[in-house]
Amino acid sequence: MTGLLPAPRPALDDRTGPGADGLNFVAIDVETANARRGSICAIGAAVVRDGAVVSTHSWLTRPPASLDHFDGINVALHGITPDMVADQPSFAVRLDQLLEVTGGLPFVAHNAAFDIGALREACVAVDREWPTTDYACSLIMARRALDLISYRLPMVAAECGVALAAHHEAGSDALACAHVVLEVARRRGADSLGGLLTGLQVLTGRLEAAAWQGCRSTSSYTGPELPDVAADADPEHPLYGQVMVFTGALSIRRQDAWDTVARCGAVVEKGVNKRTTMLVVGDGFAGHDPADFWTGKAAKAVHWREKGHRIEVLTEGDLIDLLAETRTSGVRDVVPA
Repeated sequence: MTGLLPAPRPALDDRTGPGADGLNFVAIDVETANARRGSICAIGAAVVRDGAVVSTHSWLTRPPASLDHFDGINVALHGITPDMVADQPSFAVRLDQLLEVTGGLPFVAHNAAFDIGALREACVAVDREWPTTDYACSLIMARRALDLISYRLPMVAAECGVALAAHHEAGSDALACAHVVLEVARRRGADSLGGLLTGLQVLTGRLEAAAWQGCRSTSSYTGPELPDVAADADPEHPLYGQVMVFTGALSIRRQDAWDTVARCGAVVEKGVNKRTTMLVVGDGFAGHDPADFWTGKAAKAVHWREKGHRIEVLTEGDLIDLLAETRTSGVRDVVPA
C-alpha cells in the first residue's frame, strides 16, 4: 500500500488552474464489456468552457486484455460487440486521448463513482498510474437540486429539458451529462462549477496517482442510531441511513441484497411506507419512462411521494452501481514503478 489519502478538498473556486473560474469541466461516460468496471470498451467526453460545450468525443476501445470478455447483458445495453473493438486502439491509447482533450479540466460524470472507478480499475489492469484530476458527480448534484422519483440519466435529462439521443452510447451520455450540469447551474444561478458544488453542499472528488477520495454530499447522516447495520459502515456511503425496500425478482438472492446494503449502513424493511427512502424494483424494471412509475410496485412510491415523502426508485442496475464501491476513499495497493 503506497501513499496517504489526499488532503481535505477545497472548493474548486479556491484553487488556481484550469477550471478554477467559470463553468469549465469535461463530462465523461464509459461503457463496459462485462460486470468488471475496468472492462472499458467505449469512452465519451463533452468539453465545456465558459458554460458552453465546445467539443464532443466518442471512442471505441479494446478493453484491457485481462478484462476483455463481453457479457450478453452489456452488449444488449450498449450494442458494442467484440468485433466492433477488435481493431480499435487500446485503453491506454484512448486514455491518453481523453487526457489530451480534457487539458487538466475537472471531470464530471453521472454516477462518477462508477466511471472514475472504471478508470481506476482499467489503469491497474494495464499498469498505468491513475490520472490526477478533480471530479464531480451530476447524479449527486441532481439529488441535491431536484426532487425526482428517479435520478437515472434519462429521467434527470427529461426534467432538465436535455435531449438524450442514445442512452448507453458514451458520447451521447457524456453530452447529456454536460447539459444537465449546465441547466442545474442555470437554475441555481451558479457561474462556476465550484460555486455550484458549494451551493449544493457537494464536495469534489479527487483522483491522484496512488489515492482517491469520492465526490459526496457534505450532509452526512445525522439521524438516530441505525439498527442491525455494520458497525464499520462508512457514514459517507450513499446508502448509509437509507431505509430500503426491495420488490420483484433480482439476479441475486434477496437475502444477499439485504445483507449487502446493511453492510453499507442501510436499514431494510419489507413494505413501502412513510419511512421508506429508496425502493429497489427488480423484474427487469428499466425506469426509462415516467409512465413506468405509475404501474406495478413503483406506484406505491408515487403514492407516498404525493403525500410529501421523498422516495427514490432504483433499478437493480442502479443498486449494483451504488454497491460497486463500498468505500468513499482509498489508496492504490500497487503503483507502477
